[in-house]
Amino acid sequence: MLDDNAAFDVFLSHNSKDKPEVRRIAEALRDRRGLKVWLDEWELPPGVPWQDELESIIRTVRSAAVLVGKDGLGPWEEPETRACLSEMVRRKLRVIPVLLPDAPVKPDLRLFLAQNTWVDLRGGITEEGLDRLQWGITGKKPVPKTAAPTAPIPPRLHNLPFSTLGDLLKGRDEELRKLQDGAATAITQAETIYGLGGIGKTRLAVEHAWRSGNLYDSAFFVVAESPEALHSGLANLARPDLLNLAEYKAAAQEESVAAVLRWLREHDRWLLILDNVDTKEAEQAVVQIVPSLSAGRVLITSRIRDWPATIRRQPIETLSLEEAQRFILDRTANDRAPSDDDQDQALQLAEELGGLPLALEQAAAYISQRQMSLSEYLEEWEKERERVLNWYDGSVMQYPTPVAVTWQKTFQQLRPTAAAILRLTAYLAPDPIPSKMFEDGADIVGEAVGMLCEEMGAQVEDGSVKEAITELASYSMVTRKAESITVHRMVQDALRSRILEERRRDWIERSLRLVDDFLPQDPDDVRSWPIWDPLRPHVARIIQIADENGIAHPTARLSSDLAMLLLGKGLYREAEPLIRRAQQIDEDSFGPQHPNVAIRLNNLAWLLKDTNRLSEAEPLMRRALQIDEDSFGPQHPKVAIRLNNLAQLLQDTNRLLEAEPLMQRALQIGEDSFGPQHAKVAIRLNNLASLLKATNRLSEAEPLMRRALQIDEDSFGSQHPNVARDLNNLARLLQATNRLSEAEPLMRRAVAILETSLGTEHPTTQIVRENLDFLLEEIAAQSRHKGPKGPKRPKGQ
Repeated sequence: MLDDNAAFDVFLSHNSKDKPEVRRIAEALRDRRGLKVWLDEWELPPGVPWQDELESIIRTVRSAAVLVGKDGLGPWEEPETRACLSEMVRRKLRVIPVLLPDAPVKPDLRLFLAQNTWVDLRGGITEEGLDRLQWGITGKKPVPKTAAPTAPIPPRLHNLPFSTLGDLLKGRDEELRKLQDGAATAITQAETIYGLGGIGKTRLAVEHAWRSGNLYDSAFFVVAESPEALHSGLANLARPDLLNLAEYKAAAQEESVAAVLRWLREHDRWLLILDNVDTKEAEQAVVQIVPSLSAGRVLITSRIRDWPATIRRQPIETLSLEEAQRFILDRTANDRAPSDDDQDQALQLAEELGGLPLALEQAAAYISQRQMSLSEYLEEWEKERERVLNWYDGSVMQYPTPVAVTWQKTFQQLRPTAAAILRLTAYLAPDPIPSKMFEDGADIVGEAVGMLCEEMGAQVEDGSVKEAITELASYSMVTRKAESITVHRMVQDALRSRILEERRRDWIERSLRLVDDFLPQDPDDVRSWPIWDPLRPHVARIIQIADENGIAHPTARLSSDLAMLLLGKGLYREAEPLIRRAQQIDEDSFGPQHPNVAIRLNNLAWLLKDTNRLSEAEPLMRRALQIDEDSFGPQHPKVAIRLNNLAQLLQDTNRLLEAEPLMQRALQIGEDSFGPQHAKVAIRLNNLASLLKATNRLSEAEPLMRRALQIDEDSFGSQHPNVARDLNNLARLLQATNRLSEAEPLMRRAVAILETSLGTEHPTTQIVRENLDFLLEEIAAQSRHKGPKGPKRPKGQ
């Protein structure tokens, strides 16, 4: 029997080599068919025993689909997993074999019930195939689709400027439904559709008109970008082919406008679209006439967010990546040069363009006109972005302007402080930016305002950063949420293209300083991560741009700091190129013997040590030590850092006799420089205690560990990762001296701290978790009065 209370409708069993195709099937079942899908990458919690989790799901899920690719079943050939699947068969639940592209014609399906037949998706994910799979999952045959819908019927009388987009209108079903509901329930209340320029406001309003012949007898479209345009557009509605009013031939335009407004007051079942109300002057003109237009419906499209409470507001967002991908594929279907990887290329292009309908239409028209492939367009986009951004051909595009100029009028309306802030964001990532960074960097914003006013020949004026951000949000140039703002990536592209080439370096330097000044020091300290984490993509973006433009400082240090953040998070692969680039920049700038170079060498060596490349790390550590001894003398705290790191590496390579005097020397320098209670001294104490433990001098090591723990708790508080490190080390020493009951609470506390501060997937958390598991195993073994099974040496930090 099916379990109607099951959390999931279907469990997707698959070979990991088929992951991309399986993910697409899962998304189709979830997003297009409304099924609850269990897919390991979506639902398997990090850190849980995966086999237990799978067995638990199998016991509750309503059905399973086993997806077979060219490499067979993969993990499902394992006996224990076959047993899980057999449990479903035993419970008489559905097990549906699904053939993926390149699957064998006759796969071995003896595992499944004889009456089960497979779903054939070898030709791709078709609606027919999804229907069959859904039938297998739910036991209910999908209702056959009706014939394709007829073309939409617009109101009898209209001057709509575009034809319907039909199926090419992607991702706007919910917005259209809201407009339809609004027409049915509140037809007398004006409404504005607002959002970023190029986001499809006009298209949405016109499409609503095309699909609403049952709601309106007439639909009128008026461009209202200024008071003059509004009045001219209204007067034009009196012409013979529309309202055919006698006043159309009146000498004074005001008479035609008055006649049109009178007609609108005396009739109902009409829709009036007031388009491009993007200036404050145009907004005021529209607000003045709206009260007299209550017999029908007024629909306003605008970039302005703030309207009187009497006018309803509907925001419009960018398309999802999936909808944008579908638009690109459908819009270019008959013209592009096809390729096997069109799906992936379209998704990449959708991401590059940020789901902005104008940018998507411009790209699709460009591709179609040239009959090129998606990959060829992406290559041109990367190499000649500014030229492609400015391309426009009105004969093939369904928008009146290209991306590069669509925001030009809004840019010109902004006051200098708002415009300067927007420009500073052009060299950051299209991710949320803390507003406080601009507030704290008010001096840099002021410099940017001065540069902008000088460039425009305008008088410099002071402006509040907070008011400027409010202004940007009001014009939909930024999206403001909580304490951050986000700028669309296409707006950033357009902004960069407008900056004079000879001034670009100045703007990059201001953006670089803005980020650098806001970031806290010690990126490897978890307490700084709440500030670092949201800024991480912006740091990566600005240092890339700064480096490409030959700006060495503070680019090298910022690269090194970002690398240390990544290193602290265990993201070694991302950190290494940043450290190496920082080292190269400083060597080129200062020469190979500069102290800055020693810092980079030390950081790189530490990464190499953590990734078990000890032979590569040692010469870098020795070189860093020599540079600092030559630069600062043998008793400097920086020398202590180099001594400590080299000693740890020597310990890792079992050269304990060489390591100990270096550690003793590092500890002495630390105590002389900072005093005996400093956090840096705790590091030296810990390392020396670890070496003493390794040489079986446990009674000497223990007081050092306890002293280090006390210093770190006093310095950082009880929940810091350094405290967890100290607890782990002390617990392992207690374990080595068979004081297991004392060790357990310390190790549990260490795990809890690390899971909270670093996360369950961090390498350090996993090491200490493994240490706790080993300790618990030993405690359990002792309680049974016998040794643990298969003891192993626990890992340390």
